[in-house]
Amino acid sequence: MNKSIKRILALVLALATALALTACGEKAQEAPDLNVVYEDYIASLDEVPMMMDVTDDLVETFYPGLGDIECKQSVLVSAAISAVAYEIAMVECADSDDVEAVQGIFQSRIDSQVNGGAMYPATTEAWQNADLITSGNVVALVVAGEDQDTAVSAISAALGL
Repeated sequence: MNKSIKRILALVLALATALALTACGEKAQEAPDLNVVYEDYIASLDEVPMMMDVTDDLVETFYPGLGDIECKQSVLVSAAISAVAYEIAMVECADSDDVEAVQGIFQSRIDSQVNGGAMYPATTEAWQNADLITSGNVVALVVAGEDQDTAVSAISAALGL
C-alpha cells in the first residue's frame, strides 16, 4: 500500500475514534427510577413514618409552580401528620433549564415551613435542616428528622453522587 494512502487511512481512523469517544463522553446522564430510590430508602428504615403521596391539588399547595414544569418522573411524599417532619420530593426535569426553577420551588417549601408552616418546634428544626440535592436534571428535597443524614446519604448515593 502506498504511504500516502496509509497516512490518510490512519488519519481517518484516528478521526473516527476521536469522534466516537467524544460522542460517548457527551451522553446525557440517565436518572435512576425515582420510585425505586424512594422505596429502597424507605425499606432500609427500622421505623417508617406514615406517609402520603402529594398529588393533585396538594402539589400546588406544597410546591406552587411545580405543576407548570414538565417532569419525566416525580416522587412527592410527605408525612401524613403535621407533627412529623418527614418529606421526600424528587423530580426529574424534562428540560435542564427547569432545574433551577425546581430548586427555587423546593427552597420556597423549606422557607414556608421554617417561617410558620411547621407548627411544632421539633418539626421547625427538622425543616431548618432540610437538604436540597441536585444530580443532573434531578432535584430532591429531603426532610427526614432524626434520619436526615442517613436519608441524604442514601438518596445522594442512589442518584450517583
